[in-house]
Amino acid sequence: MKFDDIIFGRRVRQNHALEHATFTIMAQMDPTFSGSARSSANGFIIFNDVDLGLLRRALDEALRRLQAGEAELAIHPNCGTNLAVGISLVTLGTMLGLASDHRRVRVASAAASSVAGWAAARPFGEYVQKHFTTLPDLKGVRVTEIARRQFLAYTYVEVRTVQE
Repeated sequence: MKFDDIIFGRRVRQNHALEHATFTIMAQMDPTFSGSARSSANGFIIFNDVDLGLLRRALDEALRRLQAGEAELAIHPNCGTNLAVGISLVTLGTMLGLASDHRRVRVASAAASSVAGWAAARPFGEYVQKHFTTLPDLKGVRVTEIARRQFLAYTYVEVRTVQE
């Protein structure tokens, strides 16, 4: 077992990759598609009421393409990982900038390092996705259920997967 499998479990990372690939393909099939999702060891939940037929076609294609080696589909530019990395880098940059004893240097350093952190957020966030939060190796993974669910006034779609 690798270190990153302990922090982000293999099944969570696989489902995160499938979620990203599915969203990419759904957006290609329907340019008006929008939504967010969260992955778990059992699959992922889409926080939007989506067309289940479109979702099934996108899931099938995403799974097929990832299993065929199209690993780049596992990386998504709008992933929350990018946001978390960006916030972390901006915060770190601001804290480092504010460490100076001179007021003008503090303000300028905080501003410059915050901008630098924000600029680095997307490429570094995609690096973190690639190496820690997604796993495009979906050999033996299959979708077992797609179900529309309701909680109070909110509709969401649950996608369940297994690895055989």
